[in-house]
Amino acid sequence: MANQVSLFLEWVFGMTDYIERHQANYALIETTLNQILGQLTGQSGGLAVPYGLQEIYDRKGIIGRDSYDFAEGQLTGPDYNFQVGAGAYWGDGAFYRKTAASTLSMAGKDTGTYYLNLDAAGNPLVSSAADVTTTRQFSWDAATHTVSTKALYPGVNILFDGDDYADLLTSAAKGKNFTRVADRLEELEQGQDIFGGYYAQDLPHSGLNFKFKAGQVRNDSVITDTPAGQVTLAASQTNYVEVDPATGTVSANQAGFTSGRIPLYQVTADGAGITGVTDKRTPAIAGTGGGGGGHTQGTDTGTTAPTFTIDHDAAGNPTGRAGLEVENGDNPNAALKFNRDTGKWEYTEDGGASWKELGDVTLDLGSQELTKYVPFEDPPLVLEELGRGPSIDYEDLDLSPWISAPLGVAAAILRVQYWDTGSGDGGLFKKKGSPASPALAFTVAEGQYRLLNIVLPLDENNECQYFLNASGADTAYIRVFLIGYLEKVTGVGTQDISKTWPDLALGAGTTVDFNLTGFINRGLAHYLKIRETGGTATGIYDLHLYGRDTFLDADLLYKAEGIDPAADFEDWLPFWLQDKDFSRELHARIINHDGVNAGTYEMTLAAEQFA
Repeated sequence: MANQVSLFLEWVFGMTDYIERHQANYALIETTLNQILGQLTGQSGGLAVPYGLQEIYDRKGIIGRDSYDFAEGQLTGPDYNFQVGAGAYWGDGAFYRKTAASTLSMAGKDTGTYYLNLDAAGNPLVSSAADVTTTRQFSWDAATHTVSTKALYPGVNILFDGDDYADLLTSAAKGKNFTRVADRLEELEQGQDIFGGYYAQDLPHSGLNFKFKAGQVRNDSVITDTPAGQVTLAASQTNYVEVDPATGTVSANQAGFTSGRIPLYQVTADGAGITGVTDKRTPAIAGTGGGGGGHTQGTDTGTTAPTFTIDHDAAGNPTGRAGLEVENGDNPNAALKFNRDTGKWEYTEDGGASWKELGDVTLDLGSQELTKYVPFEDPPLVLEELGRGPSIDYEDLDLSPWISAPLGVAAAILRVQYWDTGSGDGGLFKKKGSPASPALAFTVAEGQYRLLNIVLPLDENNECQYFLNASGADTAYIRVFLIGYLEKVTGVGTQDISKTWPDLALGAGTTVDFNLTGFINRGLAHYLKIRETGGTATGIYDLHLYGRDTFLDADLLYKAEGIDPAADFEDWLPFWLQDKDFSRELHARIINHDGVNAGTYEMTLAAEQFA
């Protein structure tokens, strides 16, 4: 633009083109006035910003943080439009302004980096090349139709505007509004005074010497001053600078921040000096009992929050125990803690020498041992030997394959048939491990048609022994039937418990073992229900319950097989339950015989829990 406007003023008599000259003057005046008007109203041009403001805006940039801003994300077809906000831009002596939002399209554009440029009227436009009006740049993915990695174009600054000034007067953290920036700065400085003595870095550091300013640390009600100083760091390692709240001593180690001490800085170093510093200080400048390493319930009265979080900075998969501990002076401390490894609450009364599970029902509440007779409708043949000779020593007879008694057996009822083709002296029976000469009551006389019932005690493995006094090498015959047995039952101290386990999922043709927690150690089940609640399995399935998490046949307690998933399976017949691991779990195995479809099952069990 010219600095001066020249009009034709040399009028003389006799001119014949004065009309054309007047029109040229008027046109020049009109053009110049329109240009001035556009600049004064802030549309564009070098004079739109007065010289005084040009000195303030001494660099190019968008005026206001949100000028010509837009959102990243995936755009919607077919036009793939995105909105660019209103804005103002000052650069290279020119001013651009747009008072309303603009809609731009990315339709038909290839993947790449694009630029937000401005035209002479301040309107934003998308370009594949930058120019002197470029405000921002971004990436465009034509395959996913996504705008990403938005950034200010290099060299473009954010220049202060009224909105930015208004933001300075508002504190969202404190929910407070200020009338002057100076008032807000004053409040910040007053707060900084509290932390000004909190071990700030004393720059510059020297080599591997990390310098810090003086500080104060509170340990419960004791405040300790630490003078300014320095600690020597280990070369080529990560160093953890911390303060001991009990002594105020600042130290550094390479293992990590120490429990009970206050973290200050995490510092990396190479062989010659410090390469990086991460500030780990927190507003909680207390030590043990003050908020840094722990908390002592001394002078305070509690918290108004509904939850008190312990080990607040735990992350990932923490292990070990965490909880509350009671200081008992010269006596062992007591504690209530959660064992992350077992997933159970535990308590100790001896300083941690031993831990007990909270709520574990393992106490003997005056229980007494009773016996229950278990008969066989079809007594099994447990021993048959025909045409044999005399015994050299007592021989074992194992009855455990026919006996199911989790608490043991008091005695077995045997029916014995013994005869000898000669003149034998009969047979002897006894509990395994008992004296070799049993009472006469356990002696069986010879006679083919003489059937004798004996009530015989068994050892802990449900075994007994016998001795045959055969008259010859192959003259003795013996048959033994198990008529029944006296099962040991513990009574007294019971309570009813019912629990449902949903979402027991099995794949097609699979067998899955479940250790279902929070049940009982021993008890008598009086109701069981299992049903298919999800999946598409139509084939039959089986349910087995075991006494241990090893799921061995020797520990089988209950089984129901060939269950049709089309109907709920229910069983009201009582059966014994026991968790021999004493982990209060139900060890259940479900077998899905449908080789094509998966199934999800729900099981409910009601039982009488024994102490």
